[in-house]
Amino acid sequence: MSHEIMKTEDGTFAMAYREGDALPWHAAETNPQTFVRFPTPEQVSESARLGYDVQLVENCRPDGSPIADSFHISRLDDPEQVFGRFVAGDWQPVQNSDLLDLAAHICERHGFEIITAGALFGGSKVFVQLETGNEFSLPGNDKLVSRLLATVSHSGMESNKFIGANTRVVCDNTVKAATGENAGIVCHDHRVEFDHDAITAAVGLNAESFGEFAEFAAAAAVRALSDAEALEYFKTVYGGREKIEDNGRVRHSIGVRKAMAAHKGQSFVPVGKADVADVGLYVADRLDQIARGVATDLPADVTTASDSAINPGHDLESSRGSLWGAFNTVTWQADHQPLKNRGASFNIASNLLGEGTGGKLKAKALRFATALLDA
Repeated sequence: MSHEIMKTEDGTFAMAYREGDALPWHAAETNPQTFVRFPTPEQVSESARLGYDVQLVENCRPDGSPIADSFHISRLDDPEQVFGRFVAGDWQPVQNSDLLDLAAHICERHGFEIITAGALFGGSKVFVQLETGNEFSLPGNDKLVSRLLATVSHSGMESNKFIGANTRVVCDNTVKAATGENAGIVCHDHRVEFDHDAITAAVGLNAESFGEFAEFAAAAAVRALSDAEALEYFKTVYGGREKIEDNGRVRHSIGVRKAMAAHKGQSFVPVGKADVADVGLYVADRLDQIARGVATDLPADVTTASDSAINPGHDLESSRGSLWGAFNTVTWQADHQPLKNRGASFNIASNLLGEGTGGKLKAKALRFATALLDA
């Protein structure tokens, strides 16, 4: 299966980021290029390998006769590379250059700055990520930054989207800025004109949703959450059936066990894979013992041991023993250690676009965390 980030003929990946920034978390696999600060659309296009256009091509029957009002979408410079097989004639292509021009227009209007750009799924989806300049800090120097993601789809299956999102700097977790199901998203249908001014005005309002998420973060950071409550939260988010073993031990789903381990900053090693305790299972099992009155607390070796590479920020003042910490355990795991990990490149759709299983999991985590605050 191919990387989600498009790989070009010369072996480079269609991905670039702002010069001077820290390497993106997926850099080990994709070795992205850089562009200068405040770049022109042409500079971004060259660095991110986005200099291709798409076209509509009429679909034909086996005998060569055209099919009425039926077209497919392919690359202009490589007609054999088809992105979408069936669209009507009123579908209007939005070229990569249109997206980059729009991004530059938004930056000029709102004072944003392009920080990364690239192509996914073989080039059928292109994205540009903008930094808005809005920031918010929680206790312990836990900083959130507001970003805007603009995407164009060449597949014929979805609208172009402009998504308000925020990133927790310490762990590079990204979640949609607004808490409603479709809040914080501006959509553009391929059957109407790509109006820069209308989209830019809507995007300006959309960026304000960052304040809504900042309020949630501040409240979640002061909402104390015991280990037992964290276990219940993870069980609600990840679901899955519990298994009662012959010895009476409760065996939780893999998602719950991984989350309990990451919540403590622990590596997760399944039983039988190595001579290391399954920390997540151990913690979850011990919490069940506490609930039944068999044990009183967690052992010191579990609560004090830590790994800085696991769930960075879990031990910040804002995260320790809080709902904010549990919520970010889920978002970190979804973006960086998904339950079905197919490599860092495959996780970018979750991290940047909020799509796929990871995106749904983060939305679920936010929904249940908000419900806990409202209870």
